[in-house]
Amino acid sequence: MNTTETARPFWRQGDIYFVKIDREPDFQAPKPVKTGVIARGEQTGHMHRVSNASVANGAALALLAGFMYLRAPEPGATIVHDEHGAIQLPMGIYAVVNQQEFDGLSWRTVLD
Repeated sequence: MNTTETARPFWRQGDIYFVKIDREPDFQAPKPVKTGVIARGEQTGHMHRVSNASVANGAALALLAGFMYLRAPEPGATIVHDEHGAIQLPMGIYAVVNQQEFDGLSWRTVLD
């Protein structure tokens, strides 16, 4: 057991996790996700997304090297979904992670 490992705070909404990270990743040319859409449900079409009010207050999503990150400004950011309760993320930088499942042969992303 590694006793030097620390727990990272995270929040979950359905099959999407928001893991708070210490600092913004240092990648070149991030691709902004201006719609605020984090993920769309394959079956229902419902979306995990940053609320319009949070985007207006400065919350920002970006794709960096194939991974999604969220910057929540001082008032925080609200994440909404039609079937899950809204969650409030405090100010900070978050890695946005899709839940994975193991099917006996390989890992795959959980589809909503």
